[in-house]
Amino acid sequence: MGKMYNDVVELLPELIHCFNNHLMFDSLEEEDVISFLPIEDKEVAKEFVSHTNKMLGDFFEVEDGELCYAEDSYLDKVDNPVLFWKDYLGCFFNFELVEDLLDREDIKGSSLGTYRITHIAYINEVNKRIQKRRLNGIHLEYKVKSTPLDSNKHWNRTYDKEC
Repeated sequence: MGKMYNDVVELLPELIHCFNNHLMFDSLEEEDVISFLPIEDKEVAKEFVSHTNKMLGDFFEVEDGELCYAEDSYLDKVDNPVLFWKDYLGCFFNFELVEDLLDREDIKGSSLGTYRITHIAYINEVNKRIQKRRLNGIHLEYKVKSTPLDSNKHWNRTYDKEC
């Protein structure tokens, strides 16, 4: 059973802060559960897409009007900003699918679902993952900066106190 239930929409402000500042995303712990399900409220979904587009636009220095994600991409099973954030967090954590809701036609065949954190990566592993992966099809020249408290924070968020 997970310690804490999280929704990607609620995590968005902190996700953007960590992304913009190249920080470790360290507010989640092992056994926490995260929902990467489609956003049902249309206004919330559009705001989620807009904030993600702004952050990616600033990162890639794209001109106004060019969007990484279409305004209705929250309905897409593949090209969806929820999946970008799932892939981003997948660089920091290992996930285990808890609930895939295969009976829902709107997410069937996608990697949307509810996941449990099974492992927290160290910063050097995080940077290797970011370098090797594409985040929802986007390759980033990006690196997380270390801080003096990283190893202590990592230890406090894991249950494997022997590492």
